[in-house]
Amino acid sequence: MQSSSPLGPVLRHAIGPSVRSRLVLMALSLVIPAVILMGILTANAYRESQARYEQQLLATTRALAVATDRQISQGVATLETLALSPALQDGDFAAFERQARETVQDRAAWILLVDEQRQVINTRAAPGAALPRQNRGEAAWKALHEGRTTVSNLVMGQVVSRPIVAIDMPVVVDGKLYSLSLIQEPSAFESIFRSQQLSRTWTGAILDREARLVARSQDGARLRGRTASRDLRAAMARASEGVTLSHTLTGVPTLSGFSRSPNYGWTFVVGVPRTEVYAAVTQSVIGLSAATGLLLVLGVLLAIGFSVQISRQVRSLAADAALIAENRIVETRPDDLTETAQVREALHQASLALRMREEEQTAAAARQEVMINELNHRVKNTLAMIQSLARQSFSTSSPAALETFTERLVALSRAHDLLTERTWLNADLCEIVERTLGPYGEQARFSGPPLSLTPNSAVTVSMILHELATNAAKYGALLTPDGVVEVMWTLDGGHSLTLIWRERGGPEVQPPERDGFGSRLITASVQHEFGGQVQMEHLPQGLVCTIVIPLTPRLTG
Repeated sequence: MQSSSPLGPVLRHAIGPSVRSRLVLMALSLVIPAVILMGILTANAYRESQARYEQQLLATTRALAVATDRQISQGVATLETLALSPALQDGDFAAFERQARETVQDRAAWILLVDEQRQVINTRAAPGAALPRQNRGEAAWKALHEGRTTVSNLVMGQVVSRPIVAIDMPVVVDGKLYSLSLIQEPSAFESIFRSQQLSRTWTGAILDREARLVARSQDGARLRGRTASRDLRAAMARASEGVTLSHTLTGVPTLSGFSRSPNYGWTFVVGVPRTEVYAAVTQSVIGLSAATGLLLVLGVLLAIGFSVQISRQVRSLAADAALIAENRIVETRPDDLTETAQVREALHQASLALRMREEEQTAAAARQEVMINELNHRVKNTLAMIQSLARQSFSTSSPAALETFTERLVALSRAHDLLTERTWLNADLCEIVERTLGPYGEQARFSGPPLSLTPNSAVTVSMILHELATNAAKYGALLTPDGVVEVMWTLDGGHSLTLIWRERGGPEVQPPERDGFGSRLITASVQHEFGGQVQMEHLPQGLVCTIVIPLTPRLTG
């Protein structure tokens, strides 16, 4: 006798985390704080490095502003000296022009004297050459009327036809306002970057009040006049001084410091590539990452190493549990860990107890089988005695009555045989139908889902099917060779059993004038035994019997 064990489903479905994964997670939990610490140290190192760069950038931009202001102040001093010229005060423009040309002959600059209509003197043009009209805007003339000396934005020169920068100073000659200007090319300011000794990787730039490039430490001629990047302009709009993440005009990501001159409104920018800012942090990050990675790998390897022995012993416990399912004895082992030794000892005791219980169950089953066979033998003897008494009692009756009674006893005997084979456990409806209709071969067809019936229900259903089959053999479809009986059953929503007996191919059916004993037996059995309903339809082509029985414990157990 085989015994089933629940160990199989447990091993197949209840799969949780392994010991190895738990140990690996424990190792990771020890390393994770080191990773977090590395992140904190890296963030602090980055902030400190960026703070140093920010301070250095701001200091450099302020130095550029001071140097540029100094260079502009030199130009202003030149203009102030010329403004005191007696020739200019006397209106002798020819003498003043000679003096102005001598003043700037060794410099990359020129002097311009302009009234509100035209240029009067331009030392860049040849002496006596025709000069263009003045191009000063209303804002520039307003500042001159207010007596202020100003520095222009980057503008296009009228004589040289390229960008220039002008320092404008108001002078009055014979009661008339003039603009005395020192004109310089933007390249004149590039020497400031050299004097500040900017790093080769850094980028310095001077922007006018409209954020256009005046001078640059690299590629100044190629990029001159272009507007600063959007992110830098946004930072300049928020403050006059600061540090921001930006991009150069060539697209290089930078950390840029900027400072605006309060005197002339120009802005000085110094940008350092972000890769250089991050480089100082990268080395420390690499070192910390390598140490963390080493700790991580070492922890995982140790966890895996320790888990090998534990996993091996745990798997051996699973194998021992399978031995219990095979009714074998689990043996203890001397090399077990304390915990696995305790579990294996429990499995050993359980296997001994199960072996004893299995032996007891086998002996009990053998005794039960002997008792059931003896009971079946006595039931058959009783039925045989009843049959003998029936012959004596029906001796004066018709032979048909005796035959009918005998057939019912045989049907009852078949039901008892089926239950005996199943040790008086539940019988399946399909087996009952097959045993009852088996003698009729291919004339009987049946189909339906599995349904387990209690022993009493199996006997009752067998008797009902016998009565229907006997009626079909005497009067219905089984009377002719071409007749067919179909038995179909369904489980309607798990609440009731619907069994349909349908005959076709037999002689034409005439409704009976009264119900016979078989019909009354079927109706009484269904109604009183199961609380169900029976519907008989005597159609011309054959009988249709529909039986509806509730699925109660009385029927299915």
